[in-house]
Amino acid sequence: MDNQRPLISILTPTWNRVNYLDRVWEGLNSQTYKHIEWIVSDDGSTDGTDVKLAELCAKSMFPVTLIKASVHIGKARMDNEAIAQARGEFIVWNDSDDYFLPQAIESLVKAWNSIPEYDRKNYAGITALCADWRGVISTALPKEGIFDITWNDLREKFKVDGDMLYFSRADLIKKYKFPEVDFLVPEGFIWTSIGKSKKVRLLPVALMMKEYGAVNAISFSGKMKYSRGRAHALAESVRNLKSYPKALFVKFWRVTTFVRYCVHGDLRAAEAVELWNKNTSKFVLFSVLPIAFLLVIKDLLQRKVHKTHVEFEKAKKTCRISIFKTDK
Repeated sequence: MDNQRPLISILTPTWNRVNYLDRVWEGLNSQTYKHIEWIVSDDGSTDGTDVKLAELCAKSMFPVTLIKASVHIGKARMDNEAIAQARGEFIVWNDSDDYFLPQAIESLVKAWNSIPEYDRKNYAGITALCADWRGVISTALPKEGIFDITWNDLREKFKVDGDMLYFSRADLIKKYKFPEVDFLVPEGFIWTSIGKSKKVRLLPVALMMKEYGAVNAISFSGKMKYSRGRAHALAESVRNLKSYPKALFVKFWRVTTFVRYCVHGDLRAAEAVELWNKNTSKFVLFSVLPIAFLLVIKDLLQRKVHKTHVEFEKAKKTCRISIFKTDK
């Protein structure tokens, strides 16, 4: 391993987004830092994604790993597969509707190399900003210039909101695994776990362009879906963020939301209690049941509930994963 030029694993999950893949590849091909590998997780696409990826592999100067699911199995499972295949010292996600600016990876590696070697064990990686056609996405940062902070402090203490770019040590990410309980488990499951103790160096510059509203984009608005996955992520995030003071109403609402997810996710009472695991007392957990069930009934009457975990369990029984590698 070259400490100054580490291999970077770039992960791209995709599902029926063939028209976006050229742009992702062009962003990677234009990188001024060349020591990269591309890991693409094709989540059962039926739009010719496999043909397009074969075309891109043939002209790529960097190694490519293609992970193909025989049926749609969801981002949680496919991210786990991609993380397991990653050979790099660092992992960074490049979703199929996003693309890197040409000096992005070089800037991230340079920022990492600016941290003294003896101190790197205390860092998770580098965080940078993202932008769309309107400009930088995140809300105001707590400081100007480059500074060090934990992800959890950034979000909870300083209330910085909006998508960011996470360039993370692979050894830390590989310690965690998304629960394979639904098509999607929100990424806070991993980021808040790492953010409990590890710092990042924050670069206040946009290195990735994002597009919202793309085909098959993941949305949490409208329907109550991914409830089982959201229950797991919420329980873990609340556990990881316990040290940050919260208003009583916020605590109450989080417990209520958790119960709501558990009901829609068909989790038994014993499973819910074990999952929540002392985030609050059992008394508090059960005291919110009346309002939680009222919200559940409201969701059902409004026909908002989409039991994606049921579809996920069916897909698990038939899904086969194939892996193809091209070494350059």
